[in-house]
Amino acid sequence: MSSTGETEQSTSTGIPPEQIVSEIVQFIDHNGEIVKEENDQKKSFLSCLSERADFLTRGFDYSVIAILGPQSSGKSTLLNLLFNTKFAVMDSVSGRRQTTQGVWMGIANMNSPETYLILDVEGTDGRERGEDEKAFERKTSLFSLVLSSVLIINMWVHDIGRYNAANIALLKTVFELNLQLFQKKSSHKTLLLFIIRDHDGQTPLDQLKTTLLQDINNVWTELSKPKEYVNSKVADFFDFEFTSLPHKVYCPDQFLEQASLLRNRFLEANSDDFIPKKQYRHDIPADGLYQYSNNVWETIKTNKDLDLPTQKEMLALFRCDEFVEASYQQFVVELKPIREKIEKGRIYEGFGDKGKQLLQACLESYDQPASRYHADTAAKKRSGLSDRVLLELRTLFNKQMEKLYEKSIDFYKNLVQETVGTKKTAESGSQLITHYSVWAKNVKQSTIDYYSAIAKDSVVPDANWDYSQDLQELEEKITNELETLKENQLNKLAKFMRDIVFQQIGQPLVKITEQARDDMWKRIAELLSDALSKNEIDYRKRLQDFDVKEETIEDTIKTFRSNARDQLRQKMKERSEFLPLRMRKRFEECFSLDDKKLPRKWSKHDDIGTIFEEARFNAEKLIDLFSYMRLNEDEYEFTFFTYDEASGSQGSSSQSGSSSKSFVPSAVIIDPENIILSYEQGVTLVDKFRLDTKTDYMNALNEISRSASTGGVPGYMILLLCVLGFNEFMAILMNPLYLIMAILIGTGAFVLHKLHLSAPFIDMASRLLVDVMNKIKDVVLQVEHLSTHHPDSRDSIKKKND
Repeated sequence: MSSTGETEQSTSTGIPPEQIVSEIVQFIDHNGEIVKEENDQKKSFLSCLSERADFLTRGFDYSVIAILGPQSSGKSTLLNLLFNTKFAVMDSVSGRRQTTQGVWMGIANMNSPETYLILDVEGTDGRERGEDEKAFERKTSLFSLVLSSVLIINMWVHDIGRYNAANIALLKTVFELNLQLFQKKSSHKTLLLFIIRDHDGQTPLDQLKTTLLQDINNVWTELSKPKEYVNSKVADFFDFEFTSLPHKVYCPDQFLEQASLLRNRFLEANSDDFIPKKQYRHDIPADGLYQYSNNVWETIKTNKDLDLPTQKEMLALFRCDEFVEASYQQFVVELKPIREKIEKGRIYEGFGDKGKQLLQACLESYDQPASRYHADTAAKKRSGLSDRVLLELRTLFNKQMEKLYEKSIDFYKNLVQETVGTKKTAESGSQLITHYSVWAKNVKQSTIDYYSAIAKDSVVPDANWDYSQDLQELEEKITNELETLKENQLNKLAKFMRDIVFQQIGQPLVKITEQARDDMWKRIAELLSDALSKNEIDYRKRLQDFDVKEETIEDTIKTFRSNARDQLRQKMKERSEFLPLRMRKRFEECFSLDDKKLPRKWSKHDDIGTIFEEARFNAEKLIDLFSYMRLNEDEYEFTFFTYDEASGSQGSSSQSGSSSKSFVPSAVIIDPENIILSYEQGVTLVDKFRLDTKTDYMNALNEISRSASTGGVPGYMILLLCVLGFNEFMAILMNPLYLIMAILIGTGAFVLHKLHLSAPFIDMASRLLVDVMNKIKDVVLQVEHLSTHHPDSRDSIKKKND
């Protein structure tokens, strides 16, 4: 039948304006018969081919391309777009209905040396055929698969993962029958091209490809294969290609662009991604294709395996077994999506009602044919079928309960996370839950309600399945989780309260320790006591929210105070790290600055030793102040380090700048928990400090010495020097070398004198001279030692002679 009068596709196809093929003919009609009648408006496939000498002379150089897919899924439109054909397409405005009936054929007219025979096959799952739809679509699908070099599977992206919608059952039947009927003596492969429609890109194409290949492999595994192909794989008989197209209506530009790219894959034979390769072609000459097609269709039509049996002539037991197996297999097929969802770890809502529906459908499927046989036998088999179905459902129910248990735990954790992460119910930054006892009760009940609702919904009515033990285990689990969370919350609360206390006393504590007055610990004790007293009230209220016993609250408050003392001790340890700087600063304030806080100018009237001792004593008092924590009133005057007047042997302070006093630990019994700096640490600080301040003492003495030496040289010494040194002066003036050296030495001495560096320079020069002399002595001694022990030395010879 010609396509004249049929609804035509949109002219906006995006393909070049080439000649449109008009020979679109129907090969198999709606009733499954090969079209042979001809009139002015109707041509047979035979007459169409007989008029195409260009096709009949191609020999084996042609490809057959067929398309399968759901009804009204755009198969004809896609073929027209790819191959410039004129298949009838659906007019969406007039309603969605069947457009292509049976199998239509046409020869593509493309700007390519390749020749393609296109098969447009009636869509699957159409309402027009009713109950006969499955048998006919299996026959046409098998017919397409047998003839095709490339079989296009047109499918919606949202049908992937389904069984019937994705034509998985249809492919299973087609694979099996194709293997039995046509592959026994052939190693030919067919390319299955899956075109995924309305792909929005959210799920990657590779992931969709993986899902489809898994389904195909599962189908192949379940096939009933001939003995010689029991261990075969689907890849032994088929190759697979996958591509996708955007939505034609909502993304028209992208659709046309992708379709154009796909069309190019049928044009460029030398391209690596060329689809209809020669290896997929059948070894059927073009002029014999019509007869071969007729033979194939007649074979398919007469094969009884393609149709369900209609005559029941077996004994009741045997036939009922068949009915049971058929009903059960149908049940398994319908159960598969549910099984896959549950096995993937997802909860199937309404499992109980759905299971009841499947059970009833399975039994009804059995009852209809079995009711004509022996009643007792049919009833017995029916009971066995019911038990078998319920056993399968119970297995999935148990898996669902396991997943539900895990989901309930996740549900509980999400409630906790939502609460902890919500500013309304949690302290900012602390993740504390307010009114914990009330909240915990509500969370537990919500979790139990969540589990119970889904569990109840998962029980098949009248199946008498029990989940009370699982519910009890869940309650115990949630109780333990809440107890653990309670301990965690109490620990966080304790830390939070300590942080609050030290946030309040932080800045004042820094100020007090910077000042480091004699009453430092009294001020710190008052500061800490005030902060603890203010926060204890809030702490008690918070503890009561956890439904804690009064005894536990008192113990917690004691621990709170103890931890606060420990944290204060740690803070003071941190502050003591800067103790050398504070000591140095205090020493300089007392020694290097005068009463007006100006740099001190030393003179011979100043008692440097006394001032130095007093400044160092004031600085070293900081060590005692920062060494021991004194928070009780009777400890304010306590001294951790004291001076031992009798110890020390370094001489008087006036000579070396070292005190004869040494730090020793106090003889009073102390609490080790209050020690901030140990005795060893204190002694180390004192030694380093005294070594550091010794330079200041020596510099002060040098400054006094310089002041004393700046009184000037007596006049008679100058006169005497001029008289006695006249000859030497003249010798220097007359000798350029001596004159230059004298000028350099004089200039250097003048600069050192003006910069008050003459004394340090003399001191450094003296030390350098001593070091040089020591090195010379070492070298001389080493030479003497070598000479003494050398075998050829005179002393050695003399010793040998003696």
